[in-house]
Amino acid sequence: MTQLSAIVFAVRRALAAQGMSLSTGHAQQLAAAALGHNNLASYQASNDDAGLALASVIVFDSGRLHDRATELGYHGSAFAQALSAVLEARFPTARIYSDHEDWLTDVQRHFELAIINNGHVESEVAMTNGTFPRIDIELPWWETLDEYDGDDLSTEIEGLVTVDQGDDRAYYGHEIDVRATLTVERFGRRLFGDYRLEVEKAGLRWLGEPNPSF
Repeated sequence: MTQLSAIVFAVRRALAAQGMSLSTGHAQQLAAAALGHNNLASYQASNDDAGLALASVIVFDSGRLHDRATELGYHGSAFAQALSAVLEARFPTARIYSDHEDWLTDVQRHFELAIINNGHVESEVAMTNGTFPRIDIELPWWETLDEYDGDDLSTEIEGLVTVDQGDDRAYYGHEIDVRATLTVERFGRRLFGDYRLEVEKAGLRWLGEPNPSF
């Protein structure tokens, strides 16, 4: 538990400078909660301590942290701010999110942009005579971050890239079917790494007709 111990020490020192006293045991419990664990024993039984050094994204479990802070008689927001500052200093290349919904919104936006910028999709868009390609996707991970079995987050999506079509251009279609696999590397309950996109298939709906290959 080398990482957590060092992090907790720095958080306690930062809070002490603000006039807030926090025992080591309670600080460990709060840090474990922020990282998605019900208690310190759960954190110790996991591989999250090793995952902290590997993660490029750390996402707080704000609900669990605030519930645990209330149980212990502390201010959850003050602890979260101190923990975030310590993590940013210790892991300067990592992005820290205070809430998983904020993170998932960014992940969703990342994959939407990655899809429309994918070479296979761009080739199909080029045949439309349209402009401003876009896609809306819905990730299935809003309620599943508590479970971690050692695997990455991965899901297959089928969606439509649409374009704006000008009246002064020949119309060949304005929708592109896309099938893709979206993967987020995972190192712990709230610890993540690279985002990976694999577009398996992209096909223009010629003249707006359904694509028979999908």
